[in-house]
Amino acid sequence: MSIASAKGWLGSAFASLLIGATLVAAAGGTAFAEQKKKTSCISGETAAIVTYKVEKGENLPAAIPKPLNGKRGNPKKGIEWMVERRQGNCIACHEVTKIKESIKDGDLDTLQKYGFHGNVAPTLDGVAERYNEAELRMIVVDAKMAFPDFDTSMPAYHRTQGLERVLGDCEGLVILPAERVEDIVAFLTTLKD
Repeated sequence: MSIASAKGWLGSAFASLLIGATLVAAAGGTAFAEQKKKTSCISGETAAIVTYKVEKGENLPAAIPKPLNGKRGNPKKGIEWMVERRQGNCIACHEVTKIKESIKDGDLDTLQKYGFHGNVAPTLDGVAERYNEAELRMIVVDAKMAFPDFDTSMPAYHRTQGLERVLGDCEGLVILPAERVEDIVAFLTTLKD
């Protein structure tokens, strides 16, 4: 499979990984040899799961009615976590027009930060009209619980049990701490058609 077809099929994040491996291999090295050993799972931070109550949603079988950390998130920070490649990285799979509008013409920095949106998952445009805040929170926390009848590949961002292929230093830790989940949920609630 060519890199171009991989990019179209799996999205820009995976294609970038393939391109990086190809460049290292072309330089005479072993692919991924340049990676350094991780010293911590989450950018030097410890993130433990918080307790939350799950109820039946209006549109989904499960919803989390109250903020995980007891307070509403910041939608501006939510954008930053959605494009953060190491943690949220929502745009690796989802397209979000509101984030794409942050790209300044001819500015490579904003293009790299906001521009490479995947197409392997549904667009998030209008998601706040399809799901309420409690349901959006459930989707971010654990999409498999929100959509039990679908075989979703979306990671559980705030769950530690029943996961597969977890790196040793990440065992027992969540991908996103409660505050960041709430920031993303706050941003998602702004996405109306």
